Order: sequence, then C-alpha cells, then structure tokens
Amino acid sequence: MTKTVLRPFGAALALLLAAAFVLLAPGAARAHGGPIQLTIGPDGIGGVSLYAQYVRDGHMVNEIIDPLVTAKADDGRTAGPVSLVSSSEGQGRWVSEQPFLGEGRWTVTVRTTTPDVAETTAVFTVTELDEPISAQTTSAAVDDDASSALGVGIVGLGAGVLLVGGVVGAIVLRRRTKDRAV
Repeated sequence: MTKTVLRPFGAALALLLAAAFVLLAPGAARAHGGPIQLTIGPDGIGGVSLYAQYVRDGHMVNEIIDPLVTAKADDGRTAGPVSLVSSSEGQGRWVSEQPFLGEGRWTVTVRTTTPDVAETTAVFTVTELDEPISAQTTSAAVDDDASSALGVGIVGLGAGVLLVGGVVGAIVLRRRTKDRAV
C-alpha cells in the first residue's frame, strides 16, 4: 500500500474510533437511576447507618434521598419514624443524627421514596456501652508509656554514641599505625 491509500484509511479509522467513544462512553452515566438497594446496620451507639447504591451499576447513590426509619424491639417497644441525614463520611451513606434505639434486639425498617421507592429490613442488637475511660486513667497510662519509651530511647542513644565512638577510634588508630609504618 502506498502513503496515499494509508492516509484516508487512517483518517477513517480515527473517525470510527472517535464515534464509538462518543456513543459508548456515557453508558456509565446513563446507568444511574432506576432501582436502588438499601443496606442498613447499627452505628454502635443506638443509631442507624444506611448505604444506598444503584442496582444496575452498583455505584453509590449521590442524589438526595428521603430515608425514614421505624423500629420495633422484641419486647414491644417502638422507635421512629426517624429521618436519616446524609453523612459527611462519603457518598451513599446516611445516618441518624442521634441515637434513638435502646438496649435490646430490634427489627429496623428503612423506606425511601426518592429517587425511587425502596425498602429494607434488618434485625440487630443494641448493647449498652461501657462507661468511658476516665481522663486520669488515660493520662496515667500515657505517662507510663512515655517513661518506658524514654528509657528505651536513652539506652538506644547511649548505644549509638558508643558505636560511633568505637568506629571513630578504630579509624584514628589505624591511621596512626599507618603513619608510623611509613
């Protein structure tokens, strides 16, 4: 083939690839929308955490949704409805602003109507949290750790000084013996 034949062929191939890219590239963006899947769980302190993602592509929902939580304990207590708010910890995550579930086993349902109707239910147990560690206990533990780290640091520093001194002494001694031999 000659150069005059290759130029039109190359131009046609480039045009075909560009057209394919333009037509196929927005496919991922078009996949958003449609049904969403909700996943709920406890937040560890009596609240609820929700993750929402699109069923079609698995991407996290970054649109506004309106999750509403209701809950019923095994002993008959009820909680909610409570609106969840968008979390600052990432896309597709909503949380309760305050703990609202007491200790016990709860059946929790979350329902949303925007951008699509979705509902999910989960059962989880909320346990009473231990008392927080006092500031005095924490500072005493830190002081112990700091003093033991300081002791190790001083020993390491001393060993380093001895090692450097020994190397310098060996070099000086070797030079003196060479100077005397000459």
